[in-house]
Amino acid sequence: MQTWSIKKILDWAINFFKVKGIPQHRLSAELLLSGVLNLSRMQLYLNYSYVLTPQELKKYKNFILKRLEFVPIQYILSEAYFRNIKLYVDRSVLIPRPETELLVDKALLCIKEILNCKKYVNILEIGVGSGAISISIALEIDNILTDDKSGSSKSDLSWHLVAIDSSSGALKIARKNAEDILDSSKLGNIEFIEDDIIPEKDLKFIEKYKKNIDLIVSNPPYISEADYQKLPREVKEYEPKSSLLAGESGLEVYEKIFSKIKPYIASDLCYIVLETDPRVSDSLKKLAGSQFDSKGVEIDKDYNKRDRILTIRI
Repeated sequence: MQTWSIKKILDWAINFFKVKGIPQHRLSAELLLSGVLNLSRMQLYLNYSYVLTPQELKKYKNFILKRLEFVPIQYILSEAYFRNIKLYVDRSVLIPRPETELLVDKALLCIKEILNCKKYVNILEIGVGSGAISISIALEIDNILTDDKSGSSKSDLSWHLVAIDSSSGALKIARKNAEDILDSSKLGNIEFIEDDIIPEKDLKFIEKYKKNIDLIVSNPPYISEADYQKLPREVKEYEPKSSLLAGESGLEVYEKIFSKIKPYIASDLCYIVLETDPRVSDSLKKLAGSQFDSKGVEIDKDYNKRDRILTIRI
């Protein structure tokens, strides 16, 4: 019976994926084998002579067959990494991208400025998906809970986060990830709601948050119908269309968000932080300027110097 060491099976899989035209053939082979053996990619190379068991070989073969169908690695392994956390993901949610980490960075900067003006911050995430953004904010907010101006201690400051998604499947995953990652005190500060942008029929929500949301953060769908058709196969065939496709222009969901959040914007200071794309960023900036009496609209670039994060200060 033929035996397969880590080195032998990796060499074979890398070449097989390359011949079949699988994107990132080496990375695909390594990550899938790491998932089978519960080893890091570095550990694979430190254990080159390890011989896989029949059960491990069978599992790796099943993973390879899925990848041949261009199923994203994250969906095969049911996990994705974002900033400092590992998230459970399936086809109910968009796979979090590295660029979206910049959205969290910007949101945290805005939270810090808000807490320099008052002792609490109400945060609304529209389209929570896997929970990557909300959970990251909840995990990292302690690092900025210091009022630089007044010298208040962390115990004097508080936060609450409302995470909304129209998909019950996405909310189920976001809750699962939050429960797995956050401690009970942080989890108690997050409210999950199933609705489309704003729960307009929820009288308790309206009473509590009208003119009382300090930060709105979202990575909404922003891909136009024409651009959606050009997406890679592994994105178009497997990731949720509703999380990607905005409409004919790519601005449709932004327009909907802007129209619905106006009654909830805090009267003293509010930030709206949105992920965008170079193909719609200029139009989005003009739209934001026309919709709000803002104190400034700016766009930050991503790692590739492309327009990525739009911030509105109101």
